[in-house]
Amino acid sequence: MIMPINSDRRYRRYKEIKVPSSNAVIFFARDGSASMDQTKCDIVSDMSWWIDLWIRQFYKRVERCYIWHDTEASEVDEKRFYKYRYGGGTTCSSALKLISKQMENRFPPEKWNVYVIYFTDGENWENDNEVFSKIIKEQFTEDIVNFVGIAQILPWRYKGSLKEYVDENILLSENAPSNVVTTDIMPNNSPADDPSSWGFGSSEISEEERDAKIREAIIDLLGNKNSSQSQTVGGNSLA
Repeated sequence: MIMPINSDRRYRRYKEIKVPSSNAVIFFARDGSASMDQTKCDIVSDMSWWIDLWIRQFYKRVERCYIWHDTEASEVDEKRFYKYRYGGGTTCSSALKLISKQMENRFPPEKWNVYVIYFTDGENWENDNEVFSKIIKEQFTEDIVNFVGIAQILPWRYKGSLKEYVDENILLSENAPSNVVTTDIMPNNSPADDPSSWGFGSSEISEEERDAKIREAIIDLLGNKNSSQSQTVGGNSLA
């Protein structure tokens, strides 16, 4: 009889190898309130199309979820997202709350690479900017959501806008998350960043300037200005 020597025994152990998921979901969300006029909605459509095209290059499977809101948010189909124009008031946080529920039920972050692209003109109900930012900080953290992009389109002014609040309370905070990026589209020499001046009217932006601003905004979101953006789409960035 052959008896094994204890020191010769070998025990097999499994080794866990983490393979990055090839699944991604893009949540396109936008303000559908009355202040989002035709020009602003057309810009949303163009930006969404290009961002969608870019992200889909880097995953085998990409789902898109379209969220429209005024004071309440609802999931809509692609046609309604792009075509539906006017609603009532504005509660921006309603879109993030609905996205959070979708991540719990349909798109768990452990199985999906999650991208959130939110479009607004910066107008929001009083105190909801705080709620909006709190949801990002607590529920859309780097270990849950790959990327949160906020595009503010033709705001009446920067002062008091959603972007200003997010910039000051999230991006300029001591522990600023690397997965949150904001951008805006404003005509050259716009008074919108002057606290004493109220806007300019979206019709004042020319078609040529509009196209250039859209390109700049997309580069702001998906470009390589910081390390987080190089991670958003498989290590690739816009040039």
